[in-house]
Amino acid sequence: MEKIVVGIDISKDDIHACLKESVGDAGSKLKGTHKFPNSRLGFTELLYWVSRRSREAGSVWYVMEATGSYHENLAYFLYENHLKVSVVLANKIKYYARSQHLKTKTDKVDACLIADFGLSQKPALWQPLSCAYRQLRDLCRERISLQQARSRAKCQLDAMHHSHDKLACILRIKEEQIALYEKLLLEIEQEIQDKVSSDAELSRKVTQIREVKGLGLLTIVTVLCETNGFLLSGNIRQVVSYAGLDVKMSQSGHYQGRTRISKQGNTRIRGCLYMPALSAVRSNEPIRNLHLRICERNPSIRIKGIIAAMRKLLVLIFVLWKKDEPYDPNHVWQA
Repeated sequence: MEKIVVGIDISKDDIHACLKESVGDAGSKLKGTHKFPNSRLGFTELLYWVSRRSREAGSVWYVMEATGSYHENLAYFLYENHLKVSVVLANKIKYYARSQHLKTKTDKVDACLIADFGLSQKPALWQPLSCAYRQLRDLCRERISLQQARSRAKCQLDAMHHSHDKLACILRIKEEQIALYEKLLLEIEQEIQDKVSSDAELSRKVTQIREVKGLGLLTIVTVLCETNGFLLSGNIRQVVSYAGLDVKMSQSGHYQGRTRISKQGNTRIRGCLYMPALSAVRSNEPIRNLHLRICERNPSIRIKGIIAAMRKLLVLIFVLWKKDEPYDPNHVWQA
């Protein structure tokens, strides 16, 4: 069966598109390349260009690389027009390019590479976030950015206090900057709470999950909006892998390397689970017992116990959300 793919390389101002069609078992035929403006008019021109080169424009598969937020408008435009679209992580395209031994890198070459990737790898269809999750995701990400900015400012202020003969006005400016971050964080956290409270079903399910000691509203909401409510996660292994908390082995012949987590996943999920894991190993008995068992087996690498606690909290959020049932601390959950 013929498969037609449009590979799309996106920048802030332009869209480079490459239309390819599968030929035989593993071959492909170039149908055309073109550059469009990254705007609503450019999106319409892209569809017209594809329709002129394909007999069944509705069956064309659009594959693009995730490039910050520049790809989002086009992805939503294609989805709203009931077209098949896939958004692929940049590192997957990077490793695919290495496997093809490409020596040239231009926007046009990248678009053709993405089209080849779509023909050979069959990426998953993209599912957009709902309006509520999208707003919560933006709020949670802005909160993370503010927390990081506040931490940097506090470190700078501490260094200033230890420097020689620092101007008082500079210290005052830095203190006011930190106070502003604190004020903005309170505002954004209140906005997140208001958004959750306005959705009765979301509020009810989040309240159930908050029964797990160590988990707070902001952590739960961050995980939910980063995973789109676990829409595309069918089992625990997929969720753990998406967060980059899956184990990566390193073994070859007689060599036995250290096992690590892959970190090839959503860094925001890992980041938001770290402090709750520290709290849970003190206040949550099942997780504390898990932490102690891991640390007994790895006395010199105690961080493994914290990572196990992070993974456990993520699994609990996933299971309680999917099953929509209250937390039972005596239940034997899958490790």
